Amino acid sequence: MRLPIVKDWTCSQTGSCCRATPAIRMTGQELDILLEHPAAVGRDLQWRASQPDGWVELVAGPCPLLTEDNQCSVYEVRPYQCRRFGCYRAPGEAFDPSGPLGCANLSERLTQDRETRRAYALNQRKAQKWAYQHGWTGNEV
Repeated sequence: MRLPIVKDWTCSQTGSCCRATPAIRMTGQELDILLEHPAAVGRDLQWRASQPDGWVELVAGPCPLLTEDNQCSVYEVRPYQCRRFGCYRAPGEAFDPSGPLGCANLSERLTQDRETRRAYALNQRKAQKWAYQHGWTGNEV
């Protein structure tokens, strides 16, 4: 099946991906920054330990930091796992979280279109800058 390619993609902000993810993994540095954000202060967030030691996962499904109008309440300091996600689906297209990259829509488009692969790679490089500054090493599983 060939999906239509979405040039100059921007997030449609439906919140589908934020409701579908079961957990958001982050380093201790990312956790500290997130917990200092005014939108997270005083919230009853559920955490569990993750590997490697010192890492945590915010229990999601849906993400407790997603607002009623599908906005990320901590967008400025969102963790690497959130920064690197993009689905590249067309407005109104159903979200399918079954793909190997967290979205079948993205996986399909990456195999079909060089421009989408370039946009995806650029987004990954930007996200990695944040990650390396906040405890990620590039060797995580």
